[in-house]
Amino acid sequence: MKYEALCLAVKDVKESKKFYQDLIGLEIDSDWGVNVAFKGGIALHQGFDEIIDVAKESIVFRPHNMELVFETEDFDAFITKVDNYPNVEFVKGGVVEQPWGQRVLHIYDLNGHIIEIGEKMLHVIQRFMSGGMSVEEAAKRCGIPVTDVEKYLNGEW
Repeated sequence: MKYEALCLAVKDVKESKKFYQDLIGLEIDSDWGVNVAFKGGIALHQGFDEIIDVAKESIVFRPHNMELVFETEDFDAFITKVDNYPNVEFVKGGVVEQPWGQRVLHIYDLNGHIIEIGEKMLHVIQRFMSGGMSVEEAAKRCGIPVTDVEKYLNGEW
């Protein structure tokens, strides 16, 4: 068996496709009208209730029980992009720093799915080390083994 995709139920596939392309930067793998698949394994489907044969009212939007997680090379540039994108709704506040030091932002997509955008962990480690931390101190701060910090720094992750 092989994992293929996560399929998100959407109310308007055209608007959702635009959101994921323009703001998140996903590339389309296939577009079949009411079903759009992006490279990387995320798909959107309008009329989800019909394809799995459940009541339309049973499709829950804004369930708060999962999130799509992305990391970006330039976190600060993404924050500027979000600030300039129309009608982005934040889950709570703005940028937060996770206990392991990664800066993240949580927003809703147009259908209430939670999206987390974070800075790459390599950048977190580099930020700590440019601030004077050793590899061991960065590992402790991030809560990961020294060997994993070294893998990030050596480009193995």
